[in-house]
Amino acid sequence: MFDSPSDARLALQTYFDTPRVEMLVEALVPNLVFEISPGKRIVLGDTKFGGRPDLPAGTAWPRPPAPADPEEIAKRGNTEAGAEMRRHLAQGLPYTFIAQIDLADAAKLGSAASPLPGDGRLLFFYDLAVGPWETGKRPAKVIWDRAPRDKLATLAMPEDLARAAEKARRDAAESRIKYKLPEPSQPEGSNYDAPERAMTLRAGLSLPDPSAIEMEASAKLHAAYSASDGTQGGRNGQSFEDAYGEALIAGEKLKPAGRWHRQQLLGSPQPEQDDPRYDAIVVSQFGKQHLSSDEWKKERAAVMKAAHDWVLLFQLDLADWSGGAWGEGTVYFLMRRKDLEQRRFDEVIAVYQQT
Repeated sequence: MFDSPSDARLALQTYFDTPRVEMLVEALVPNLVFEISPGKRIVLGDTKFGGRPDLPAGTAWPRPPAPADPEEIAKRGNTEAGAEMRRHLAQGLPYTFIAQIDLADAAKLGSAASPLPGDGRLLFFYDLAVGPWETGKRPAKVIWDRAPRDKLATLAMPEDLARAAEKARRDAAESRIKYKLPEPSQPEGSNYDAPERAMTLRAGLSLPDPSAIEMEASAKLHAAYSASDGTQGGRNGQSFEDAYGEALIAGEKLKPAGRWHRQQLLGSPQPEQDDPRYDAIVVSQFGKQHLSSDEWKKERAAVMKAAHDWVLLFQLDLADWSGGAWGEGTVYFLMRRKDLEQRRFDEVIAVYQQT
């Protein structure tokens, strides 16, 4: 991520000549990223990850609707994962609270935040125990709450969710003893909770990931990256593709220590596989988790075209969010552009990916 076009130019000059640097600067995508605010006192309604949500007093902690066919979902995992999902779904547990975003603070960052509402808070919830095996609306809940701050209260964790979180911590502790693993260096989360951390939003600019559809927005950039004849090279005799990969890494290194590198609002996603918007379209338009090879060949062009109607709302890196309890994985909260404009946050689809 770069803080400004001039920062990007300075960094990219290491890898590309001036014409290509300017091409890349034109392709930069605005976004909002997070940095941890250690020692900051969190007050009601502040931007934070983990902990418990701030909502009007008396608000019920949201629970996901029961799936139509729990067994079909459980069968998507291996034997161990399937058994865990059956136990989890049978309990009807509430969502895990992920994060809340103070939209007034976001609005102060200018045009990068303009697609978002300018007031209230966005609160993100997710069913972590099932979400990796279920793309769709059901595993996710996004609330746009506009209540005045003086009407807010930090909700108590429901007893069944608290019991599940405590059991997960006991199981993790027993596993460390069994396998002689070291104690964690920081508080860890689980499928059901995460340590509360104060966060501060920051506006930035990022190069699009090669797997994201924003890569195609610049015809010159897409052509240079896709060239196979070796003529579109970077400095030092590198191919453009190799130089671009190093430039992406350089953008990551420009982030100050302590900033959560992959946690992001808006902008271009950083896929761990293909652009997650393809998965959102498959679920929403075809009513299934995946297309067969033949179906994908037939529908690929239509899916890729429709992806341009979808936007990234929030990108969640689970390893960072959980304090290391999750070794990997990213959740993408996605929605149609028109639904974001109409504030239809009930239309959000969650997609999980891992390498």
